[in-house]
Amino acid sequence: MKKVLLLISVCSLLMVTAPALAKTEWKVARDVELTAKPIDMAIAADGATAYILTKKSILIYSLKAGKISDTISLDKKFNNISVAPKGNTLLLTRGTMFNKSIREIQFTKTMDLPVGTSPVIGPVDARVSLTMFDDFQCPYCSREWPVVEDLLKKYPNDLNMVVKHFPLGMHKFASQAAIASLAASKQGKYADLIRAMSKNYRKLNEELLQKLAKEIGLDIEKFNQDRKDPAFQKQLKDDKKLGRASGVRGVPSLFVNGVLVKDRSLDGLSSLVDAQLKNK
Repeated sequence: MKKVLLLISVCSLLMVTAPALAKTEWKVARDVELTAKPIDMAIAADGATAYILTKKSILIYSLKAGKISDTISLDKKFNNISVAPKGNTLLLTRGTMFNKSIREIQFTKTMDLPVGTSPVIGPVDARVSLTMFDDFQCPYCSREWPVVEDLLKKYPNDLNMVVKHFPLGMHKFASQAAIASLAASKQGKYADLIRAMSKNYRKLNEELLQKLAKEIGLDIEKFNQDRKDPAFQKQLKDDKKLGRASGVRGVPSLFVNGVLVKDRSLDGLSSLVDAQLKNK
């Protein structure tokens, strides 16, 4: 009897732990017509972009948009393509026993960051635009503001700034602060309120907001009424959507004419602005 029970127990265990068979369901998502015959293809690490090697060019394919977004021309024929881990370098090889070299192509992505309904700080027709995804309760954003203001002073005629609001869920008053800044723009006090809130990011709440609004000379009754405008809520949603589409994962995130800023120091920002001015 004991042997029989042991056998039953073992069989039960095997039945429980046996892997289930899964059925794979699939469908054709889309067919994309190319302008040239593909030779090789590489996928970026983030899975968002495919680089398709053809005889005379590299086609940059956006998997999200489902279309070719750009092209890199080639003056030689290559057989293989791969993407370096950081994602901004492509490696090309001929794939023959007679060729002992590789080609390294470094590129910079330029994001399309339309101003939309965002207020502009500085000359509207400036040749260079600095876009900053910001959260008014973020300590790192607060530290960046003096640097940004120094940069604007350095290029008074050639640079403007657009703030895109990206309030984080961990900051409970960040969305209200963003809407308050947009309401202040109705009275021409957008930059003034941003500056005041950034200096007081640790203590931001409704009481302090009202105090700061008075100090910068806002008509409080109009200010509080304007804050109720549903268009501001939509603008916040649009800003966050744009940020996510542009690869923003944290704040502050800065772009100079659509190019992501890696060195947020005054020197780093200045070098990017100078490069844009030279290109234009």
